[in-house]
Amino acid sequence: MTTPRVGLAEKAGFFAGNVGNIVFSTTINSFLLIYLTDEIGLAAAAVGTLFLVARIVDGISDPVMGYVVDHLPVTRWGRFRTYLLVGGAIGAFSFVALFLAPALSPAPLVAVWVAYLLWGFAFDLMDIPLNSLIPAMATHPGDRRQLSGIKAFSYLFGGAVVTAAALPLADRIGWPAFVIGLAVVSLLLTSLAATRVRERVTPVRQDRYGWRDLARMLLANKAVIILLGTVIALTAAGGARSAGMAYYFTYFVGDRGLIAVAALATVLPTALGTIVFPWLARFFGYKATFVGALVLEAVAIGGLLVVPATGWPLALVALGVTAFGGGGALTMIYVIVAELVDYVEWRHGYRVEGAMASLGSFAAKAGGGIGAALTGYTLAMTGYLAGQEQTAEGLRGIVLAQSLLPGGLALLAAVLFALYPISRQLAARVAGELAQRRESDAVSAR
Repeated sequence: MTTPRVGLAEKAGFFAGNVGNIVFSTTINSFLLIYLTDEIGLAAAAVGTLFLVARIVDGISDPVMGYVVDHLPVTRWGRFRTYLLVGGAIGAFSFVALFLAPALSPAPLVAVWVAYLLWGFAFDLMDIPLNSLIPAMATHPGDRRQLSGIKAFSYLFGGAVVTAAALPLADRIGWPAFVIGLAVVSLLLTSLAATRVRERVTPVRQDRYGWRDLARMLLANKAVIILLGTVIALTAAGGARSAGMAYYFTYFVGDRGLIAVAALATVLPTALGTIVFPWLARFFGYKATFVGALVLEAVAIGGLLVVPATGWPLALVALGVTAFGGGGALTMIYVIVAELVDYVEWRHGYRVEGAMASLGSFAAKAGGGIGAALTGYTLAMTGYLAGQEQTAEGLRGIVLAQSLLPGGLALLAAVLFALYPISRQLAARVAGELAQRRESDAVSAR
């Protein structure tokens, strides 16, 4: 027995909520590094260390936050939507503080350390409930594929729009007005999601799991560990690519205006990726399709290594192919996580949407921090000069940070996921047996 199908208005609300989420992450991943080096005047290596340490430290707290979300009182809106709305407000405030605190403080490095750590905790409050929704909204495989595609497209679409608009808007109205305006837009979109989506899936067991249960279900689960490593590597690739793009077009290509063109050039390939790869998964399974998307992404972005500065149209093509593979990879991740929630419930008896979403949040933070840190270290080691004409070595470092670094990380993700143990046959068996359990429970309750 599957849940009722998800309607169009609900899908639109889900899309809005994910756009409201990704505008924060994209602004931070794409522009915080260059904002802190070129606007605030901090050293690239110092900022890289901040990204690495702070993301890993606050990422360690994510399983705690996931446990908390899974154990929060159930309201009339369900298990997650109320806390998505509350978290959206807190996240918006923390996002603004992250950019304004170092600009207003006499000790900007200390201020950004404090603000960045606080942002990590605040973002959990909106990110974990949002990422818990797919397995809670539907059990039908078609709905889950569609919701995963919507989530992936909204992330890459919202990210592309912000990437295109951020620097021109910040240059025109100033960074303070830009980040405040973005926070307001995000809060409105998050509110729309919280009021439009519906939670349909109820746990087979109504009692809550404990800490020992959580450790047994997640830390001793090979599938969870492999997926966690895969997502860390994948988001590190995305973090490196996002952090490096502004430097690549500003200094190597020499035309900052092409950042917006590059961002918009990825929208259509992203949309195609979110459609084509789920379709391919119907024939080849999620595992093979996901690995294929990762390899395509790695090869495409790695190809920037041989593109000259005057060959920026080829760079746009490479970024478009990267977005095509990236759209497919993101879509596969979310539907695989939803299946993994079912697998854990089938094996251990508890639904752990919040805990699983928290691991995803940890992986995204740790991976994004690692990717941005490696970008900062690459720039520092190759002699990057903030706001100045670059040396040949500095330009080489910028190209490496935008090509081989994200390409190698995406390839690492593909290698890791090749070890994933859940086959399409096992996933089908799990879904069928859980449906039988719920139907049996429903009959018994009458």
